[in-house]
Amino acid sequence: MDNNQNKITLKKGLILKKIQNQSNLNQGLSYEGLCIIRDFDIPIFVYNLLPNEIADIEITYYSKKCCFAKVIKLWNKSSKRKELNNQLKELYESGSSPLLSLSYQDQLNFKQTIINNLFQRNLNYFNVKKIIKSNNQLNYRNKISLQIEYHENQIKFGFYKKHSHQLIAQSDLYLGNSTIKKFYKNILLDPNNQFDQELKKAIFNLKPKKIILRSPSNNNLNEEIEIILILKNHPNKNLIDNLEKINKKISIYKFSIFIENKNHWINLLHHNGIEYQINNFRFNVKNDSFYQINEEIMVLIYQQIFDWIESSNLNIVDAFSGVGTIGSYIANKANKVYSIEINQIATMLAKSNILKNKLKNLEVINDDANDWIVKNAKKIDLAIFDPPREGLKKQSIEAIIQSKIKKIIYLSCDPKTLVRDLKELINNNYLIKEVIPYDMFPQTHHIETLVLLEKK
Repeated sequence: MDNNQNKITLKKGLILKKIQNQSNLNQGLSYEGLCIIRDFDIPIFVYNLLPNEIADIEITYYSKKCCFAKVIKLWNKSSKRKELNNQLKELYESGSSPLLSLSYQDQLNFKQTIINNLFQRNLNYFNVKKIIKSNNQLNYRNKISLQIEYHENQIKFGFYKKHSHQLIAQSDLYLGNSTIKKFYKNILLDPNNQFDQELKKAIFNLKPKKIILRSPSNNNLNEEIEIILILKNHPNKNLIDNLEKINKKISIYKFSIFIENKNHWINLLHHNGIEYQINNFRFNVKNDSFYQINEEIMVLIYQQIFDWIESSNLNIVDAFSGVGTIGSYIANKANKVYSIEINQIATMLAKSNILKNKLKNLEVINDDANDWIVKNAKKIDLAIFDPPREGLKKQSIEAIIQSKIKKIIYLSCDPKTLVRDLKELINNNYLIKEVIPYDMFPQTHHIETLVLLEKK
């Protein structure tokens, strides 16, 4: 690179010629899997570029702290780069799977390094276990969300490119499970498929802006699929009635219709849910109720949680419990389980799932898990946390510290907020006993991490 380049004023739309990061793979990629260019006053994070590659790049987003950029010409390729077919290139170009161009072993090495470094630098912890790989590196997701654009008589489905509203159309859904892929290619995309044409027409008369496809990856012999349509505006009621009428003829399709209003969804049509199975447990799931994306990895995590519970006379809280999967899985190894969930639909489903699975020592409570912990921490022996990406609230951690909770099992999808919360706990008489990362999300930078802590 020209030594004078670091004097250039960075701005959106600026093209930089023959840029290169000469670090190794693990040092040259950011936590999000983007190539980091550090030759300027602020870092530039480049999509679809690997360390030791030379490229012309264009800045697509600028702020005072950092920039993001895209590759407009790749001059040479890294030996680490994996060649992709045209359909996989669509997925890669969207930015939703930034590690797709790496071998799976390189992906695992990258994620292992991220977790190791975070725990070593922030917690002085050097015993992170080897990351548990996913046997399915593609076709593992039981849920896919797609944006929709309408161009005259043409309808396009895809993902928005990062930091833009540019739709990257997808001709296949490589991360979706077999039922989702089949529905997408054979029903939504195929113009020559006469089966379900009436249904397809009824869907697109509603002009949804987004469609969410959900379907169990395990034991889904009937190929049931949940189809959630997100609309901009209230439609003509006749259009909803027409879709519902047609849908009754095809029982494997479960439709929900919502209007997205700021951060809230207004429900216009709903169904009774789809049954998911974990070993011998059955769970009814629908709409926006949380359920883990990768069912293969989910079972491994739940079994590890079960194995960490050594006594059968403990009072356990399953916080941020969703439809009650973790609480149900470990209920037979507890005196009492409290499953705490703020989402009302998920709470309702969790209560029905208790009856479905004939569990008598599990109580489902509709409450904010952080608030419930503050009020009830003193009656809990073991706490299981599976919070959203933002982690635990400060008052929850303070309540835990002041309580008699002997063990904590923390499942996190964001290593940074996980480390932040663990730091508070280990500074207040908790010890990390074990850390196990899981590759819940192959082809992406996301990492699921399970941690066991005990009070000193």
